[in-house]
Amino acid sequence: MAVVTMLFYIPWSQSDMVRTSVPQIKPNSDNIAVTLPNYYTPGMVLQRGKPLAVKGKASEQSSLTIAISDGKRTSSRTVRTARDGSFAAELKALPAQLQPYSLKISSNGRTISHIDKVYVGDVFLAAGQSNMEASYDKYYRDDAYAKANMGSALTRKDLPRTISDTQVHFIVTAARTSNSLVANDMDLPLRNYSSSGWLSATGSDSEYLGYLPQLFAEHLREASPNVPIGIIQTAWGGTDIQPHMQDGAIFEHHIKPLTGLHIGGILWYQGEDDAQTNDRALAYLSRFTALITQYRAVFDEKDLPFLYVQLARNGGAPYTPVVRQAQSDALIMAETTKNLAMTVSIDTDKGTSEVIHPLGKDILAARMAEQWQAMQQGEATPESPIAIKAAAKNDDKSRIVVSFTGDTGKGLIAMNPNFSKDANSDSVASMTKDSLQGFEAAGSDGKFVKAKAVINPDEQSLTISAEGIDDIRQVRYQWTGVPSEKPFLYNNLGLPASPFTLSVERHLLGPNDD
Repeated sequence: MAVVTMLFYIPWSQSDMVRTSVPQIKPNSDNIAVTLPNYYTPGMVLQRGKPLAVKGKASEQSSLTIAISDGKRTSSRTVRTARDGSFAAELKALPAQLQPYSLKISSNGRTISHIDKVYVGDVFLAAGQSNMEASYDKYYRDDAYAKANMGSALTRKDLPRTISDTQVHFIVTAARTSNSLVANDMDLPLRNYSSSGWLSATGSDSEYLGYLPQLFAEHLREASPNVPIGIIQTAWGGTDIQPHMQDGAIFEHHIKPLTGLHIGGILWYQGEDDAQTNDRALAYLSRFTALITQYRAVFDEKDLPFLYVQLARNGGAPYTPVVRQAQSDALIMAETTKNLAMTVSIDTDKGTSEVIHPLGKDILAARMAEQWQAMQQGEATPESPIAIKAAAKNDDKSRIVVSFTGDTGKGLIAMNPNFSKDANSDSVASMTKDSLQGFEAAGSDGKFVKAKAVINPDEQSLTISAEGIDDIRQVRYQWTGVPSEKPFLYNNLGLPASPFTLSVERHLLGPNDD
């Protein structure tokens, strides 16, 4: 996979200065024209429950009336454009429904722009790299691509089915950052099949949309059949995190043009390329937490739901465990942790961990959908056990207690993951009375050895011990690219614990202490 490392600097100019003068609006001429961003096209979905955002540019400074209506309900607003003709308006929210609305922009009573099919529902940004992008069309239709992406681990018949739903609408950006093929900086570099309108996830068109976002949409549609779903897919395979960040080329051309739009959440799956080198893996936490803040700022919502997948099992990148730890730490270290959720994926690949794009997108989609729905309903978000602290038990340094964030350690149990191709979200793991595996401990020499883990059910914690180590300094769990030692640790929600590494808390002695 190629690594995109394009970064560029935008110099400050006088155009960035705040204008203090009041613009003088001239009477509108009869030949005024309005240009909307190229993703404001038939089939687009606007976010329910939030102001309806419309932006664009008029050919001259003017007064515009913007209206969204279904013939019964209308939300409208009159705005004055800036000196350069640009405008951004927020209209009163309208309810979600399967029937489309129409968007009309008029001047002096004359319609100058019109989109006849605009839906109100739930809209999601599907961002990251290849495991979010992976669609049948791009990854499996061509025989050579299919062979490269499936290896000997699976065949086309093992792939998830694509959905068929006229109320799942989507657009997909192209893997380019040049502005030469877009009209202005409001536009996205859309793929040809998305250039004239949003597609519905039906028939062969579903094959253009990533498996993960479309299966996520399917779950939401089953729960709320009267709410359309919109997906804006900007994921780009083979990219590390930097170009996705503010001032990076992907951010600049695929994310920034969406500024001002309101959405229901962000779906993120990325990190495989950052796990290729130690420096990128070690920098991932700071970069990822910054990215979360930056993306939420684009959509002007500091606690916008941000749902991401922790790296799946794969042995191709040597620093996968380090990136997984960074992804886990982000749940605590992000600027705003509200509505932030991670899906642990070490039990979801159905035995296809040898390929970088494993099966199991259906299981991931189900878990992410449950998280987002809980956020919308004001309920506790389903979370995997997230280890946060390791300390000696009753000052016995040979027995270390590992505790977990919040209630994520509630009902800890041992379960065997189902690594067969018939696994699904209802049969991903089964209970067992066998002892937990995958734990290691290290003493002062830093050498890790196999450790024993015992569940403390009343304390929502584990006690870790290791033969021959009287003073445990570090403990870790499933610290490998391909966790395989079963049983795994789960909680009472049936969610697997995140792999982790922890240093044991130590208390420094003062001058008057023994």
